[in-house]
Amino acid sequence: MLRPASWTGTALLATLLLGLVSACSAASLTDSPLVSSSVETEPSLARLELGKLHTQQHAFQLGTHYVHDRTAMGNRPPPPRTLRVGSLNIRYDYHSRHPVLSGVSSAVTSVLHHAKRPWGEHRWQERCDQLVDQVLFHDLDVVGFQEVLHGQLGDLQEMMGEQEWAHVGVGRDDGREAGEAVPIFYRRSRLELVSVQHSWLSPTPTVPGSKGWDAGQPRMITLARFRDLALTEPHLSSPSSGTNACDLVVANTHWDDRGLEAREESAKLILRLVEEQVAAANADAGSSSVPLVVLVGDLNSPPSEAGYQVLTGQRYPVEDVKEPATGPVGPAASRAAFFDARHELVKRRSGVQVSGGAMSRRFGPYNTYTGFEPSDVAKVIDFVLPLGNGAFVPASPSVTSSVPASSQTPAPSAPEQQTRWRVTRYGVVQNFFEDVGGRRGKDQDDDKDAMILSDHRLVVAAFEEAFV
Repeated sequence: MLRPASWTGTALLATLLLGLVSACSAASLTDSPLVSSSVETEPSLARLELGKLHTQQHAFQLGTHYVHDRTAMGNRPPPPRTLRVGSLNIRYDYHSRHPVLSGVSSAVTSVLHHAKRPWGEHRWQERCDQLVDQVLFHDLDVVGFQEVLHGQLGDLQEMMGEQEWAHVGVGRDDGREAGEAVPIFYRRSRLELVSVQHSWLSPTPTVPGSKGWDAGQPRMITLARFRDLALTEPHLSSPSSGTNACDLVVANTHWDDRGLEAREESAKLILRLVEEQVAAANADAGSSSVPLVVLVGDLNSPPSEAGYQVLTGQRYPVEDVKEPATGPVGPAASRAAFFDARHELVKRRSGVQVSGGAMSRRFGPYNTYTGFEPSDVAKVIDFVLPLGNGAFVPASPSVTSSVPASSQTPAPSAPEQQTRWRVTRYGVVQNFFEDVGGRRGKDQDDDKDAMILSDHRLVVAAFEEAFV
């Protein structure tokens, strides 16, 4: 069978290459320390030429793509920063606070377990490990906890890891250790604390233990300002500078479960406190750019109530508003209002490109509050809320407040110096798993494996730097 001339040339080249490889192999074997030789051989011309030829061939067959990729990587901007934020009401340690009643509760729980029903409230010592595992698994950068007694605060710090995690927070009863706290935990490797403020949700926010309006108990908010250490990377530069530079403000709160007026007034107070924090941050840093501000917490206020509507500046109207807001709210009071991260998720096929791909919808269950018994009653009262200032980019620019835009806080005048963020992940994490870790065997009905970790679910939102 006759072969084309090109084939013949290829065959001759292959034969030549095989000869050169054989010579190279022989020389390599001679040079090997495993072969005795009294003469140190010099690299032959054939070996050098073979190396050049092999390099050229490899570059032709594969290297074009690699060179192209390296060029692309060299020109490609660094990946955007992401910030993962969470909120979780851990349920206060009921059994330590109410030792008498806890005996009755434990008896009821034991009966339920005997009947193979994993419902009921377990002791904190039984819940805490899996609860913290859940938080750590989702690799958060900052998380706000609610209903944290002083003993639980120490447990959380120990289990989260003192080397990587730090926290700020005080008890609501005395501003020190008494009563529930709303601490903010943050990664030391990502965030550096600039300042912290503890305020009570009352007409006298600086008075520890003060109750406001029709609230049944003292309620408070923790506000912390942070410097983002990711900005110290060589390819990034902070829009602000100096020792008091602030890139992030995180607020954590827990509203009253009884007072409707207290929840609405708490919203108005928080908008004012946040505005003061942003102004102070800009003044301290000598910068006109605004930090990303994120409020997390258990509001005890569904979207249909005035409290939520005040915080969000009536951006998300609902048909079943239970209690309309009274007086000016949000932007109507010349203050930027909050967005709701669950409504501002950048979704697939929206036309917006995000790293890692966009989600099709919110992840996980709908409800954030479940109690310790199975329930289908819709209850969303736990939120992650970014402030609608120049640092946040909503998914739907058309979603605005119902009040005139002229009364809203204006965006920074130099947008090229303003870091902006958008929501690229949002989910509600299940608080009950039938067999956590898959440890139960045929004869091992360990009921501690199957439990409700808290009466609330963990809410997680990821913010990604938006190059717009």
